[in-house]
Amino acid sequence: MAGPVLSTQEAAIESGKTVLHGSVTERVTRMYAAIRTFGPPRLTLDRALFFTESLRETEGQPLVLRWAKALKRFVEKVPVTIFPDELIVGRPNTWLGRWGIVYPELDGSIMPAGVEMFRKNKGRPGEVVVTDADAAVIHDTLTPFWAGKDYATNFFHELPEETRFLIMGPDPANVMLYTCVVLCTSPMRHSQNWTPDFRKILNRGVKGIREEAQTRLAALNDPHDLVFKKAFLEAVLITCDAMTHWSQRYAALARESAAKEPDPKRKEELEQIAAICDWVPENPARTFREALQAQWWAQLFNRIEQTSSALGQGRMDQYLLPFYQKDLAEGRITKDTALELFHCLWLQMSQVTELKLNPVAAAGTEGFSQFSDVCVGGLTPDGNDATNELSYLILESMRGLQLTSPDPCVRIHANTPDAFLHHVVECIKDGKGYPKLLNDEMVVPFYLSNGASLKEAFDWHISGCCENRLPNRETNVTGGGGVNYGSLVEMTLRQGRLKVLKDIQFGVPTADPRTWTTFDEVWNAFCAQFEHLARHAQIQQYVAMRLKPRFFAAPATSMLHDLAMEQCRDLHTHGEYFEGSIQHATFEAIGKGTAIDSLAAIKHLIFDTKQLTWDELLNAMEANWVGHEAVRQLCLNSPKYGNGIDWVDDIGFRIETLLLEYLERNPQPHQQAFLLRQIPVTFHVPLGKVTWATPNGRRAGEYLSEGISASHGMDVKGPTVALSSIARGRNRSFREKGGDLINLKFNPANVAGEEGTRRLMQVVRTWSELKLWHVQFNILNRATLLAAQKDPEKYRNLVVRIAGYSAYFVDLSPAQQAEIIARTEEHLG
Repeated sequence: MAGPVLSTQEAAIESGKTVLHGSVTERVTRMYAAIRTFGPPRLTLDRALFFTESLRETEGQPLVLRWAKALKRFVEKVPVTIFPDELIVGRPNTWLGRWGIVYPELDGSIMPAGVEMFRKNKGRPGEVVVTDADAAVIHDTLTPFWAGKDYATNFFHELPEETRFLIMGPDPANVMLYTCVVLCTSPMRHSQNWTPDFRKILNRGVKGIREEAQTRLAALNDPHDLVFKKAFLEAVLITCDAMTHWSQRYAALARESAAKEPDPKRKEELEQIAAICDWVPENPARTFREALQAQWWAQLFNRIEQTSSALGQGRMDQYLLPFYQKDLAEGRITKDTALELFHCLWLQMSQVTELKLNPVAAAGTEGFSQFSDVCVGGLTPDGNDATNELSYLILESMRGLQLTSPDPCVRIHANTPDAFLHHVVECIKDGKGYPKLLNDEMVVPFYLSNGASLKEAFDWHISGCCENRLPNRETNVTGGGGVNYGSLVEMTLRQGRLKVLKDIQFGVPTADPRTWTTFDEVWNAFCAQFEHLARHAQIQQYVAMRLKPRFFAAPATSMLHDLAMEQCRDLHTHGEYFEGSIQHATFEAIGKGTAIDSLAAIKHLIFDTKQLTWDELLNAMEANWVGHEAVRQLCLNSPKYGNGIDWVDDIGFRIETLLLEYLERNPQPHQQAFLLRQIPVTFHVPLGKVTWATPNGRRAGEYLSEGISASHGMDVKGPTVALSSIARGRNRSFREKGGDLINLKFNPANVAGEEGTRRLMQVVRTWSELKLWHVQFNILNRATLLAAQKDPEKYRNLVVRIAGYSAYFVDLSPAQQAEIIARTEEHLG
């Protein structure tokens, strides 16, 4: 009897193969094996130590200058290491394996508690290696300096009392606890998701940026400019020198290692590394390999400077294409050597790990989310299809190994060539959850409505789950806030109180639902609860924007931005408007499907069919359905979002309209928009934990719905109907309508062979025509996920899609694993 149809990834695991697809050199497989054998990620503290040392010495100087000097101190003192087989070099640590930087200026006050959290996870998902020596450094050196001085502590202190209460609950001293009712992400990262303009490093080199800064500095004469601009330009000069110095230290090490190397082939490779690191990033790249090394220096330096949770890599198939074509034409490389170089870069990126010291932040980004987005496809600035040979090659280079980073993203539009879409779908069918797809048919109009020119709108970049950037026009670098849809439903039905949080009054004291005789009364209470929370979500955002310039600077990021250089300002000063910028702020809302289905159940069961009374529903939920299973089944089987039921989908449209109208009425100064984003990462799991039972039949503490997808297992009519429902539940008429996320899951048998590929291509075309923003796919057998729970060692390299990123399944908590398994398995045919 034939077994189940397996995805490419599943088949490789079952057969014990390392390489899933195509050819991967022995060099690459050796490094991959070493990295995966290393085990859980480990803290690297050099950045924290050298930054602390430098910032202590420079107190009282302009912050941007202090930041540049801290970068300089780091590159002068951090150990440099080149491992056997490496062709792309550079790291902030001394081991071959996953590493994560600690940023004490962000949340240093909670470092000891964060270390304790990591150590408790030993041998369990989420484990991070913290050695005794690391713990001693944190306890004895870092914490004494940063306690009370870090951004997170001061942010919470600066919040108005009512806003702080909604975010932190009744114990404001406990910065390790968030209520997960009003969201705030600025204490979790220096910057909102970001994509630097890597083309500047590749095409101008650090030398060109330095010369621009020197010219601008020499031209300063006005007393105002000497006070407000001089320090920024001096910081850029120091930063440029620091970046070059770090590379030249690697050049010296490579040259020294080559002199001792007995193997002639490796000796030649080390000499090449030395020559390349001597040339880039100081000078413009001349070859494909120099371009990759320069790109790695730029992204690595950005990570040393700050954490943005997501560091987009830009449109790599566009900015690397001239180097690739030139080297091919001149016989310097072949397609195979280019593939190996890509693999070497991807392995470097795969070791980068975003570590969150706060438990809520860690729970909201499970599996060590990285968001190292590589964007391919889409449109040229002239509006033509941008697909080229590197678009294919980059995707091909990511098929061979089970890596969670980088995260490829394909821009799809109405004229995306069938041949390229076929290639994209074949990659998706490998079963690793990537590439994710973003839709030009939605994103280009979004940018036009927010003030971009057509050429700019055609040239957008991916950054994060499904966020985008115009690298030289956008200036917002402050993480956003938002609301928990599940809490809104609960407060609507419990007169503004939350049961998990001890029935404390968090929301507006709306009426007892038992007095309501129409659905409009339910809706009005829901609206009142939303406006109350939304107001405080915006207040915390303004506090963050006002506070950040006192705590953070980013000269390396800013020097790659046209407006920052023209106005001689660090990007973290965007609380004061950058003239000529598009300066969005973001407003998150998580659990949309849960809210739609809950309101639909109330409308259907209490008002339309009168199958339940308010007492029956409220008492059943109060008991978390215990002893009320018949009521729960009525709720579970009431009409659900995602099934083509117009009036249910219309509730989703009304919810979005409510949020968008509020944001339209309350823009930022200079009429810049707050964007509605519905992108959960994995926050729908911890947000569900603080949400009591909801009228859709969901039990207390269970995860909420993710993104704008239908609730888990509730869309039963196939992907086309589900996508059509999701589209009807969106309101595209507002400039405030930002990114949202859709997950679809298929059994490999349902998309097998050429027929399956064609079916999935049609799903993608339908999604694009419906003007949806984002979609991503898990192509795995449910049995494989269950087997991985029982035998994590065998499946330790199993990659699954989470929310805008992929992760190793065994790195996820049992709750997050259960959420992945529970997602609806769609059927084509």
